[in-house]
Amino acid sequence: MAKRMISLLAVLLMLCTVPLVFEDSSAGESPAVPDALLVDFGNGHTEWKDIVAGSTLEAMISGTIGARAVFGDRSGERTILSVDGVSEVTVGTGVNRQTCYWRIYTWNTVEWEFLTTDVTERYTSGFIALGYYPSDVVTPVSNPDYREVWTSYRGDSSSSGVSTSKGPEAVATPLEWTNTYPGAVDASILYADGMIYHTVAGKYGAVGMDALARINCLDPVNRELLWSVTYSNSGNTEITTPVIVGNLIIVTSGNWHMYAFDRFTGDAVAELAPSGEDGDICKGSKLTSYIPRKTDPSVSGDRIHLEGGITNTVYDSGALYFGTSDGLVRCFSIDREKGFKEIWNYAPDSSVRGCFYYHPPVICDFDGTKYLLIGNYGGGIICLNAINGSKVWERTVTDTQSHKVGQVASITVCSGGRALVCYSGGEMSSAGGGIALVDITDGSEVWKQDIRCGRPVVYGDRFYCYISALSDQKIRDSTTNQDVDLVSGYYGLWVNDGSMLWSRPTDALSIGGTVYSDGKVYSMDYSPGTEGTNGGNVWCIDADTGSVVWRCKVSPYNGNAYSMNCPTVVDGKVLVGNDYGAIYVISEISGNERVGTENIEYESQGLAHPSWIITMVIVAIVLALAVMAYRR
Repeated sequence: MAKRMISLLAVLLMLCTVPLVFEDSSAGESPAVPDALLVDFGNGHTEWKDIVAGSTLEAMISGTIGARAVFGDRSGERTILSVDGVSEVTVGTGVNRQTCYWRIYTWNTVEWEFLTTDVTERYTSGFIALGYYPSDVVTPVSNPDYREVWTSYRGDSSSSGVSTSKGPEAVATPLEWTNTYPGAVDASILYADGMIYHTVAGKYGAVGMDALARINCLDPVNRELLWSVTYSNSGNTEITTPVIVGNLIIVTSGNWHMYAFDRFTGDAVAELAPSGEDGDICKGSKLTSYIPRKTDPSVSGDRIHLEGGITNTVYDSGALYFGTSDGLVRCFSIDREKGFKEIWNYAPDSSVRGCFYYHPPVICDFDGTKYLLIGNYGGGIICLNAINGSKVWERTVTDTQSHKVGQVASITVCSGGRALVCYSGGEMSSAGGGIALVDITDGSEVWKQDIRCGRPVVYGDRFYCYISALSDQKIRDSTTNQDVDLVSGYYGLWVNDGSMLWSRPTDALSIGGTVYSDGKVYSMDYSPGTEGTNGGNVWCIDADTGSVVWRCKVSPYNGNAYSMNCPTVVDGKVLVGNDYGAIYVISEISGNERVGTENIEYESQGLAHPSWIITMVIVAIVLALAVMAYRR
């Protein structure tokens, strides 16, 4: 009996050790991903390089990015002093000043962890990040699993609209995914860790939950809403785009509040509110107050834009920069424990002061100075030193007839310390204005034309934009050097003189701005899809020739589906939204083909699969051995 029990136990033990599923021998192994170095400039600009091995961090960094990195001593420690000339800086001079410098992070297979600032430490292997941040707690957003990110309005702190990623070569229909809500999606869409972030304005005229603005986090692979948080009943259209800072997402609102949420959970972290107001989501030490100044005559008469709240916000050198519709420029820090803290603010002279309304400040570096430029609804441009908030210059903008303009709608940085300034009569369209190329060091004009542009994107020595033309207007053709008729549509132009390279006519209005990615220009119609072929389209245009690579009409839509979106081009996708209350994911993947990872259907080979055949052979051998042992 004992022998029988031993035999049976042996059989059971051997069966338990038999693997029930084997890898198909025909399946190839995935190639190992080489270790890589992330260089994160802390302003939306990131870069990945395959690592060149070295025995220390300094040797590895030098081998990987060469002389771009400069090393030296700081507080008795050998460390990174600068990368591409970006070095340690202290923003502000008061009690809330903060210092930003290069830090080194290591990837633990799940997230970035602060490693050190000492480059003499040994390096053996693994993913490493260099991050230009004010705290060890702030970690890079781009990571080995999800390298492509879009963390702020038009991608970075200069709102350049240049994407280092790629969009789809063609568009599959139905679209990969569409998600709809009560309200409107007017702000641009962010992307990080493979997740989509966007705001939704409360539905006009609604009551209850539908009246509240919200911030959503979506999983586009599984088509799931991961979390959604309501934050405002401002009564205003929510048209400002959030900004991602490490593991936080910062949301600005037409109610003059600013909110910080954990971007993975949606938990409230901090809130900034006008003095005397209660917090919507935070209390106590998590709530910071600031003082609006709405009574100044330069802004108090503008009843339309005075209640616009906070503009699009950008993050640079460890600080948040934004304007408020009382005409002030503000700089704040954000910390998970300390919340929002004011570093500096600036009130322009009354002659140029005006309401800021959603147009973001632009941060750029030139000749050793970090500049902040922002335009307002008083027709003024303000240029400050972004580090301490001091004035560099400020001026009002006039058209070619020397008439003061209604608003400075956008500022786009060019090479050589220059910027393209688009202005208009004050409308939200490109009507009633023009464009000028200015010197950012003193505000002087290089050239100016009565060409009424939407927000352009600059790449190299060209810029690309939508132009709204009037009858009998002309533009210089750079190929023939002749003046030709100006028609409404998309244009490629030369930065140096504003002459035309190519044009692509369209009768549909566009105001959201253009984006450049991989030799292509992207934009979206403002006009809704109900206007036939003249609305509701996302455009992809060849940047060299002006030929249409593809044009996609988003659906669903209705007669109110206007779009103020600047497209987000990232990770092979184009992300847009509109007043229909929808976000659209445009890619080469058809929506009919997409299933969530938890719903993928696998085709079974049944008992013919090699793993089952091998398993049954092993079981037969084991049973035979057991029988032989039993009979002894």
